[in-house]
Amino acid sequence: MVGTDFSKAADNAFAFALNVAKDIGCRLHLFHAMDLAAESGASALGQDEVEARLARARKKMEDRYVSKMGDFDNYLIEVWEGQPYVEILKYARENKADLIALSHHTREVDPEQALLGSTVEQVVLRSSCPVLSVNQPDKVDVSPYGFRPETKE
Repeated sequence: MVGTDFSKAADNAFAFALNVAKDIGCRLHLFHAMDLAAESGASALGQDEVEARLARARKKMEDRYVSKMGDFDNYLIEVWEGQPYVEILKYARENKADLIALSHHTREVDPEQALLGSTVEQVVLRSSCPVLSVNQPDKVDVSPYGFRPETKE
């Protein structure tokens, strides 16, 4: 399972997870959780707006990730609403995930100095399966099937 927030760092976690799924022949679960309460602030969203946002996120996952999978077709896409770490853990438990791949973010230049984000920390602390945090884009193994995220030259 790979959790994404559509960041460049999450692209690295996706690349790693895709390569593992291809190499060992397992299903890849692409997952995104939308914290609509945080996004909308004090205003409550109507059900039509919630559904529209979930549909846009699903389309974004298809455009951003599925379009880069080539002939790999053993995947599922899920977009849930809720607090990201809670939804990641629920989805992983319900789907009996063997591994959760996430990325952690930093505004610092050196990834070695980066602190884990609260979502990754909460997932690591509470997960019943291993959690992998991908933080080094140049360390993402490019399998023979070869998706690698774009990097700055």
